[in-house]
Amino acid sequence: MDWESYFAELEGQFADDAAAEQAAVAQENERLRQARLDLLTRLRSAAAEHATIAIATAGPHQISGTIQATGADWCGIDTATSAMRCVRLDAMRSIRLSSLALRRSLMTVPPDALQGRATFGYVLRGWARKRTPVLIQFTDGTVASGTIDRAGNDHCDFALHDAHTSRRDDHVTHVLMVPFAAIVAAGPIVARV
Repeated sequence: MDWESYFAELEGQFADDAAAEQAAVAQENERLRQARLDLLTRLRSAAAEHATIAIATAGPHQISGTIQATGADWCGIDTATSAMRCVRLDAMRSIRLSSLALRRSLMTVPPDALQGRATFGYVLRGWARKRTPVLIQFTDGTVASGTIDRAGNDHCDFALHDAHTSRRDDHVTHVLMVPFAAIVAAGPIVARV
């Protein structure tokens, strides 16, 4: 028996077994990392890539465009009509990304300080402060235009008026108190050119 070749073969087999075990551990670690990912983390990664996205929402709405931003409970989509839509995460049924964007969304992007604090209500309060005319898409499929008078923690007061008029009492048809749970998406109304 050639002991040197026997030990060389055993050493090679040991190295192969160690490499296979190391690869299995790395695969398991990656599976565990992916299991801890939440939807917002993946959307944040897609936003960092400015990925093209299509979101099927509660109700009949489908919102497509380029994902540009995320907040604590929403993502910002630039649509084909150059309108920005702030889509609530809770109102999403499914999200379609390209294969590449889907794989890249598995890579984590750390949130900045504002992203973690910028809730849907925070965004609506900004539009209320500026008196920005907005379009709201509701979970029941309806759409309404108007101005947000104020936004609380889980609801807003929404003054209904024509999309291209300013918020004046004689233009307002109703003021609704709207729970955020009834809203799919909201965004500023793009001015007519």
